[in-house]
Parts: sequence; C-alpha cells; structure tokens
Amino acid sequence: MKGLVAADLTQLIAFTGFFSMFFYATLYMQEILHYSPLKAGAAYLPITAGFAVAGVMASQLVTRIGTRPVVVAGCLIAGAGIYYVSKVPLHGSYVTDLLPGFLVMSLGAGSVFVSVTAAANAGVPPDKAGLAAGLLNSSQQIGSALGLAILSAVAITRTNHLLAAHVSHPLAADAGYHRALLVGGILMAAAAVLALRIGNTRKAAPLVMVSTESHPGQNGHALGDAGRPARQHLYPDK
Repeated sequence: MKGLVAADLTQLIAFTGFFSMFFYATLYMQEILHYSPLKAGAAYLPITAGFAVAGVMASQLVTRIGTRPVVVAGCLIAGAGIYYVSKVPLHGSYVTDLLPGFLVMSLGAGSVFVSVTAAANAGVPPDKAGLAAGLLNSSQQIGSALGLAILSAVAITRTNHLLAAHVSHPLAADAGYHRALLVGGILMAAAAVLALRIGNTRKAAPLVMVSTESHPGQNGHALGDAGRPARQHLYPDK
C-alpha cells in the first residue's frame, strides 16, 4: 500500500500544478489577448489530441519499462510545457507562444495519468480496488482545489505588488499569471521527485468490468440469481 500512498501524493501535487495552468492560460487569453470564450475553449483542442497520443504511448511504455520512469518523465515533460507557457509575452501569439507549451504539457500529463493509475493499483487486493480508485480520484480533486487556492494567492500578490508600483493593470495582471504558471511548473517538478517513491509495476492499469455471470451450473451454463441460466434470467421471454 506504500505505492498507493506515493501515487496519490504524486497525483495530488501534479494536479496542483497541472489544473491551474488551464485557469491562468484562460485568463491570459481572455483578459490579455481578448479571446472570446469560444475561441479560448477551441485553443485547448490540440491538448486533447496530445492526451490521446500520450495515453497510447504510456500504456506501451509501462509494460516495457515500468510505471516509475514513465511517471517521473511525464511530470518533468509536463512541467517543461507549463514553464514554456509561463514565459509568454504580454501580447504573445497562440501559435508560437502558447501552442508548443500546450502540446508538450499534454504529452507529459497524459503519460502521468495513465501510469500513475497503474502504479496506484499495483499490489492492491481486488476487494480494495474500489477504495484505491476513490483515493486516487480524491487526490485529483484536492490537488486541483489546492492548486487554485495557492497559485491564486501567488498571482494576486505579484499583481498587487506591481500595481502599487504604478505598473499598468494589463502588465501587472500578466506578470501575476506568469508567476502562478512558473510555480505550477515547479510543482510538476516536485511531483516528479515524489514519483520516485511509487511502485515500478509493468502491468497496465486494470479495467473495471461488471460481470453478469454467476457460478457455472450444469453443462457449463452460468446461473442467474434464481438458479436459471444467465441468458434466461436476463431475457425471460426468450
């Protein structure tokens, strides 16, 4: 169960930095670049493709080299992507200043999500699998909320300091976003350090399936609750 604790903590810290990137990148696009809500939302579409590619790659890598190196590398890659976004200039371009960081971050974070799930479930008894999944999901939610709280304080402090020095509001707000994103990238690096403590299983994340069959009866047919074949139990009119 030590691997589960380490995986949960890694996920918590990773989401502290990862989820906040969307919040501050959205503020930057809407408040600084004056994107509409629809345009800002569409700007994240390439990230979904990055997640899909990373999920496939990570699933294959886990079975070859184990979960630990995939999680560590994924956290570092995602942190590099967030750091790239944190350097975006005041009137930056989406294609050159945001999109590369988004793609790098998605490849790293997507790998983390797949491999940390496999690591969290490694060594967990089957009757405790639901509890392990619940703890992992809780670490996502707590990490996201904690990240917004911490990084909002960081951004506001930086912005207010510059406003007190009579810096223009757009420039001060942009600097606040930069500082929050920088801390988010550092948190991803911290998650990589924590990931060194997780288990290094080479088993992919398990699929949770619901079986409609019970114990086999005569002639190998599965029996339902009433002792009838399962098909007969599910489809009484056939």
